[in-house]
Formats: sequence, structure tokens, C-alpha cells
Amino acid sequence: MVMREILLCLLLDLYHTACFASSSLPAQCLICNSTEATLSASKEPGGCKNDFKVWINSTGSEAQEGDDVTLTCVHNLPNVTLMFGWTKDGEVLSEGHNKSQLVFLKVLSNKKGQYCCFVNSTCGYYKSLPHDVTVNGNGVVIMIICGVSALALVLLLGATMKYKLKRDNAKHKERMRQRAQNQQSAAPAPFTPRES
Repeated sequence: MVMREILLCLLLDLYHTACFASSSLPAQCLICNSTEATLSASKEPGGCKNDFKVWINSTGSEAQEGDDVTLTCVHNLPNVTLMFGWTKDGEVLSEGHNKSQLVFLKVLSNKKGQYCCFVNSTCGYYKSLPHDVTVNGNGVVIMIICGVSALALVLLLGATMKYKLKRDNAKHKERMRQRAQNQQSAAPAPFTPRES
């Protein structure tokens, strides 16, 4: 799936290069000075350029595990047909296919990395600079807390069992002593022969 998307992006890039590099760009894809814009619209004015930017806005570039993070692909392209895409550490993300936003709910540390967004349009292909997302994990702290809690629980259960066994053993000894005493008092008197 990822390989297919990479090939699709490369094909689209080649298509745009072949179609738009050889011919002049549509007028809406050019940024001109106001003095140069008065030149003929049919020709590409010398001072006009295809200088658009793409960048990433983020709600949390440095987040804690469990936070929500939203990355938004922002651009200054004119109102043309756009196709969005995202990469993380150089690999195309299928979850960001043709979406201008990546939303991570309850983010985990596996989402940290360098994100880029790209826009493919009739005006060309534009890519943002890498945007670092850092996720500080609480996982180790939680594991330590869970481990200490489990150890305390085992020790508490062990101490409770030891106390209960000691108490039951004392009760058992008391019952055995009581039983032996009852048997002695309930035993018939020893038989002594009568003297004649």
C-alpha cells in the first residue's frame, strides 16, 4: 500500500513536470509585482514567479503520552485542485492520504518523528520543511509504579497469609491439647481387682 502511494506521488510529480514545465503556468499560479502585473496577461511577465510555500502548524510539537496532537498542512497556493500527503521520517503515511490534517488522539511515543506534508496541484509540487514531533513517554514511570504496587501487594498478601497460618496453627494446637485433656477425663477409671 505504501509503495503504491510512493509510485503514485512520483508519477504525479513526473506528470506535473512534463505538463507544466514545458508550457507556461496558468496565470493563477504566478505571483507578480503590481507594476509587472499590468503587463500582458497572455505572456508570463519577467518578474512573475511560481513561489508558493507549504508548512506545518501543530497543536503540540512536544507532547506527553496521552495528549492529543494535530498537525495541519498550511499553504499559500491559490484556489486550485490540491492533493495532500504526509510523510513520517521519509516514509509516506497512508493515514494522511489527501488530508490536510493529521490528528493523533491519545498520542503514544511511537508517533514521535519528523513529519512533512506535501501538496500536489496544477501549480506544481510543494513540500514542507520537516517538523519534529516529540512525545515524552510516561510509560517507564507507569511501569515502575505498577511494579512497586505489585510487589507491595505480594508482600502484604504474604504477611497476611503468614499471620493467618500462625493463628490457625495455634488454634489447631489448642484444639489438640483440649481434645487430649477431654479424652483423659472421659476415660474410665483404671480397673483394679477387688481383694477378697
